[in-house]
Amino acid sequence: MKPYKRGILLVIKVSLLLFAVVVGIKCLTDPAYNKYGGFLAGLVLPFLPEVIEKIYKCKFTFRISLLYYAFLFVALDMGICMDLYRLWPFFDKIVHFLSGVFSALVGHYALVYFKTNKSPKVFKAMFIMFFSMAIAVMWEFFEFACDKFLGQSMQQLISVGVDDTMFDLLAATLGAGLGGWLLTIPNFIEYLEAE
Repeated sequence: MKPYKRGILLVIKVSLLLFAVVVGIKCLTDPAYNKYGGFLAGLVLPFLPEVIEKIYKCKFTFRISLLYYAFLFVALDMGICMDLYRLWPFFDKIVHFLSGVFSALVGHYALVYFKTNKSPKVFKAMFIMFFSMAIAVMWEFFEFACDKFLGQSMQQLISVGVDDTMFDLLAATLGAGLGGWLLTIPNFIEYLEAE
């Protein structure tokens, strides 16, 4: 990756981290602003690409990294911290759909890491989809833990019950299906990985 592109990504990552710090300070100074889940995710998730690169011995391109950081800004900063999930009812489902697509990409890199290039396309698509669905379930566990232990309402349990969780999982599954299908199209991953 060219140095100026690395510089752009570093500025974006630092901006995301600074936003998380501001959210953390606001949580401490304003008891009504209970966004600890957004604060915690904002501190950890900007480093996820490096963790995935180390585990799967892959390199994310500028394009993939830029899309990921844009997704984090939309999902965490705009959605959780700026309350767009409450202002726009379908915003949450769009974000969960996109999370399914992004986690499908991680599933693709898991397949590459385990050298399954000779596996049938159907197996690859199914693995990617189920991998992505597992990530969606883990996120719902995170939301549940924030609600129970930090007194938040990430799952909106009082107003909609289990509907929010189920529709989140459905949206993520549809995104995972799309991601799994796209990643089996010849040359699609090469487009994403192109500098």
